[in-house]
Amino acid sequence: MKTAAQSLVQIPLARGLPVLGNALELANDVAGYLTAQYKQLGPVFRVRALQREMVVLAGVEANLFYAQEGKNLFRSRDFWQEQDEEFGAKRSLISMDGEDHVRLRKVQRPGYARSALLENLPTAISIITQEIAGWPLSQPLPALYSIQRIVTEQLSVIAANHSAKEDLDTIITAVRTILATRVTKQHPGVLRRLPGFRKAKARFMEIGGEVIASHSPSLREGKQPDLVDALLALHREDPDFLPASDMMTAVLGPFIAGLDTVASTTAFILYALLKYPDLAQQVTVEADELFANGLPDAAALRKMDVTHRVALEAMRLWSIAPALTRTTTQEVHFAGYTIPANTDVIIATTVPHHLAEYFPDPEQFDIERYSAERNEHRQPDAYAPFGLGPHTCLGQGLAEIQMTLVIATLFHFAELRLSPANYELGFDPVPTLSPDKNMRFTVTRLRHPIQS
Repeated sequence: MKTAAQSLVQIPLARGLPVLGNALELANDVAGYLTAQYKQLGPVFRVRALQREMVVLAGVEANLFYAQEGKNLFRSRDFWQEQDEEFGAKRSLISMDGEDHVRLRKVQRPGYARSALLENLPTAISIITQEIAGWPLSQPLPALYSIQRIVTEQLSVIAANHSAKEDLDTIITAVRTILATRVTKQHPGVLRRLPGFRKAKARFMEIGGEVIASHSPSLREGKQPDLVDALLALHREDPDFLPASDMMTAVLGPFIAGLDTVASTTAFILYALLKYPDLAQQVTVEADELFANGLPDAAALRKMDVTHRVALEAMRLWSIAPALTRTTTQEVHFAGYTIPANTDVIIATTVPHHLAEYFPDPEQFDIERYSAERNEHRQPDAYAPFGLGPHTCLGQGLAEIQMTLVIATLFHFAELRLSPANYELGFDPVPTLSPDKNMRFTVTRLRHPIQS
């Protein structure tokens, strides 16, 4: 009988450095590195990062396998449990599996649905325009941070009825430190002992308490229920399923959700538009049509074809979640290999994004991939920017409409330029992929007046 060690030894091992293994490559360019190893080693291989070894499943065949079998053969708890512990929780939506995950996901779905944003379009647009109104003309502005201010405020106000604007720096410090030290392990845990983090985390937890207090039934009477209302209702209905100790991660979800996901992707979209003026011109035309009759509606947003295709290509080329990390629940058989139970596994979901057989000239930014004639993203299991399986991003629909709305509003009201004009995209991989701090833009003029 094969032992677990023998099973793993038979799986190809990616070459790496002594002690460090493949840590540097994985930290700097997860998608690029895993794609290169897939081409060399095939759909199953091992990587090492310091003292940790993981099995990688990659390619369209792995995506298909995970989409079909992920619910039964893999669990997510192990990867996320340290983040839960940081918030004093035993579990959260992202660390749950099975029927419990399905139940909590169902309760949270309306709060992260596109309808949550569409029903609050005036508020969402006002947040964008007021931010634009505060931008000085012809002075370089940090791209990612500027977008984070918009996206995080929209989500926190719409989903939690709480403004995050004054606490954004605190939230960034708390969330990024927890993710980088507890989840991705890109930074040492000693960072959590620093006074700056301890103060930021304490304030972040205070925010959660303030949100819960502001959602008492007496204060919410007659108001449209939001995500936090739904969570508190579930807690009152079944405190064993959602105890008070687990509430904090769920309640603070809107403050975390877009910080390094929607904001980073929107910043990548902004880069593409400012780098390719012909695309920017087409998006500006769409944006002006969107606002031609005043505030836009859902139907008008859905007609923004070029903007949508730019977003699809940005998510393909610069996926902020290039892979999933899971643990096998039982012995797994895939592509001729046996992976023992309780093995840490990387599902390299975005490797197909960079394969020429699915996306010709894959490193070229080309929105015609998504034309009716080509529809490359419709190839089965080749396009997965929001993940796969039971943990597919709950806010996918909201994220798509939010990014479209932010970009359209920016290009309708402001004329933007990269600063400097010859800036080439750089990356910050911690804790998730985002444009580096050197990406800046200037507002050369306001194209339309902004009303207070």
